[in-house]
Amino acid sequence: MKLTLLFALLSSTALCSPFSERASAPSVTDSSTHIIYRGKSANNVESFLNIRFGQHTGGANRFLHPKPFSYPDSTVVDASAPGAACPQQKQPVPGFDVFDNVTNVSEDCLTLRVDRPAGTGAGDKLPVFVWIFGGGDSIGQIYDSAYDPTGLITNSVNQKTPIIYVAMNYRLGVFGFAATPALNASNNLNSGLMDQWLALNWIQKHISSFGGDPTKVTIAGESDGATNVGLHITAYGGDTDYPFQQAIMESGATTADVDITNGYSANNTAAVVQALNCTSPTQDSKAEMSCLRALPLDILLNTAVLYEYSQDELSFDVFKPSSPDPFIPDAPSHLLSSGRFRHNTNILTGWNENDGSLFAPPPANISTDADFRAFVKSTFPGLTQGNFQTLLDLYPTTDYTSDPAENVTAQFFRAAAVQRDQGMTCPSLLIVDSMAAHSKFNTSAYLYALNASDFTSFFEQAESTYLGVSHFSDIPFVFGQVDSGPLATLSDHVSGSWAAFATHGNPSRVQKLDGWLAADRGGKTDVDKYNIRILGGPKAGQDFISSKNGSRGYGENVVKKCDFWNSKDVLDQVGT
Repeated sequence: MKLTLLFALLSSTALCSPFSERASAPSVTDSSTHIIYRGKSANNVESFLNIRFGQHTGGANRFLHPKPFSYPDSTVVDASAPGAACPQQKQPVPGFDVFDNVTNVSEDCLTLRVDRPAGTGAGDKLPVFVWIFGGGDSIGQIYDSAYDPTGLITNSVNQKTPIIYVAMNYRLGVFGFAATPALNASNNLNSGLMDQWLALNWIQKHISSFGGDPTKVTIAGESDGATNVGLHITAYGGDTDYPFQQAIMESGATTADVDITNGYSANNTAAVVQALNCTSPTQDSKAEMSCLRALPLDILLNTAVLYEYSQDELSFDVFKPSSPDPFIPDAPSHLLSSGRFRHNTNILTGWNENDGSLFAPPPANISTDADFRAFVKSTFPGLTQGNFQTLLDLYPTTDYTSDPAENVTAQFFRAAAVQRDQGMTCPSLLIVDSMAAHSKFNTSAYLYALNASDFTSFFEQAESTYLGVSHFSDIPFVFGQVDSGPLATLSDHVSGSWAAFATHGNPSRVQKLDGWLAADRGGKTDVDKYNIRILGGPKAGQDFISSKNGSRGYGENVVKKCDFWNSKDVLDQVGT
C-alpha cells in the first residue's frame, strides 16, 4: 500500500510539460569554441536539453569516475529534445508509473539541461540555480515533469529576480556507487557524486554563454539530492576550489545517510558480484570488476535492481556514497565538526512536517512497542544499548496518538518521527551549527519546516491521511507547480523565495515570505534557540525551536532530540 501511494504521489506531480508548446528555436553560441546549441521554447522559457558534459560510462569506463566530454569546435548541437536517463528501473513496481519519461536508459547518459527566461542574453549574468534530484541514489532523471522548472523560472521573472536553471543526470545504484577494493585502490569510489561535480565544473566554464553568472551558483536538492548537496559542501575536506557559492538542502543534508563509513555499499556490491558469478576464486577484485564490465547492461542492471528490492522496500539507498575516499576523506560528521568544508556558504535547509512517514514500516507491521524496538534495532544496528535506551526515552509512546479510522497505531507515528529526525531534521540543524561554529565569513543560514501538502486530497481518497505532509511534499511548491486552489499562493511564495535566495542569499528579500530570520543558534539572546520559518498550515510564520521549551507552537522538543542524533558517539555508531 505504501509503495502504491508513493508512486501515485510522484506521478501526480506531472502537471505540465515544458515541451508542450513550440515557438521559435532559441540558440546559444559558446564564444570560446563557437559551438552552437539549438534548443526549444515554450511558456516564455527557453530550454536546452541533452547537453553532454561527460563521456560514455559503459565498457571500460563503467564504475570509473567520469571523463569530460568536449564537442568539436563549431559543432551545432541539437538541444531540443530530452536524452537518455542513466541506468535504472523504468518502473520500480510493475504496473505503476514512476518518474515519467524514463523510456530510454543508457550508459551514455551524462547530460544536463539549461533552462532560462526567454530573451536572456549572454551578458545578462543571471544567478544560476542548479538542481540535484533525489530518489535514494537509485532512481531519477532531469527530464521528469516533477522537476519541470517552468513555474520556478516564471515566478523568478515575475518578482524581478530571474534565474537560470541547470540540472544534471548522474549515475545511480551500482553504476554510480559501487564499492570494491579495486575501485578504492584506484580512487574510483563515489562516481555518482563525481558526475555531479563534473557537471558543476562544466557550469563554471560554459554557463556565461547562456547568460548565467558562474560566480553566483546555488546548488539545491531534495532527499538524497540534498544529502549530495551537503557532501559537495564537505568535498575534499575543504581543500579544493568549489564550483558553487550557496546551497539549498530539502529533507536531507550532509549527515542524512547512515552506513557511509561501515562498508555498506561494499557489502552490497560484493553480493551483486556473487549473484552474477563474477566472484574471483583468488579474491582478485580487478578480475571481478573486469567481469562486471564485460556484462551486457541489461543483465547487470536487472540483477542489481532485484538485489536492491531484496534489501529495501523502495529499492533506495542500497548503493550510496562511501567514506573514506578523496572526495569524502573522513566521516561526513567529522568533516563538519572539524571545519573541513566550504565555509563561506549561505544555506537554506529544512524538512517536511511528516518527512518520515513514507519510510516508517507499513502500519500493519508496527503496532506494538516490541515492533518499534525491532524497527530501531534493524535500522540502527550500531547503537549501543545505552543510546538505544536514550532513543526510547526521547520518543515515548505517550507522545503519539493512534489513528483508529485508518488502523494506524501510535507506534507508526513514533517510527516516522525517528526517521524524520535522524534523516531530515537533525542533519539540517547540524549543518547550521557547523556553519555557525566554523565559518570565517559573514554568511547566513535559514531554516524552514513545511506544514502543507498538495497531496492531501489524494491521501484522503486513499484513506491514508496518516501520511500527512509527507516526503516529497515540497517539490510542487519549490517548482511553482501548484497554480490553482488554496495552496497556489504558498507555491508562488516558496518558489519565489527560493529564487530570491539564489539571487540575494536571503529568501525574504523580495517580500514573498518576508521577515524570514536567519537560524542564528548561538546568538546573543538564547544559545539554545533556532529561528525557523513554518511554511503553510495553521501556524505559518516565523517561529523558533528550543531545547528548553520545545518551541512557541512548533512542539515535539526537536532540538533535544537532535542533540542526541547529532552527538559524536551516535553519529559514529550509525556510520555517518
